[in-house]
Amino acid sequence: MRPAYLLDSNVVVRFLAKDHPEHLEKAKKLMAQAEEGTCELVLAPWIVAEVLYTLISFYGADKKQTCDALLALMMSGGIRTLDEEIVVDALKRFREKNVDFADAMLAAQAVAMKIQPASFDSDLDKFADVKRHRL
Repeated sequence: MRPAYLLDSNVVVRFLAKDHPEHLEKAKKLMAQAEEGTCELVLAPWIVAEVLYTLISFYGADKKQTCDALLALMMSGGIRTLDEEIVVDALKRFREKNVDFADAMLAAQAVAMKIQPASFDSDLDKFADVKRHRL
């Protein structure tokens, strides 16, 4: 049985930002092992959120490029994303609209569950397929 590892945001950030040579090489090696099938990497939604926040807020990365890079990473071999369909939907929503990732996740979850989000936040109204329960 191959080992599984829960990814921390620092590994993903180093892999995508390529700003720390030693950490980048270790992250690349781990990603290659996952691609080869010698291990499985598990990516949690809250880690995706932290990676987005770190890369966009602190590194000044482009929002659309960062979303595309994360989507590509999630689709690579050996990586399993928890709640993958919702996270993919949320990344696409976040990439296309001027909203926080948390709101994009809430919208994606609401659509998946077929329930209304109860919120004061009018940003949810930017999604045509989400009907917010207005408080």
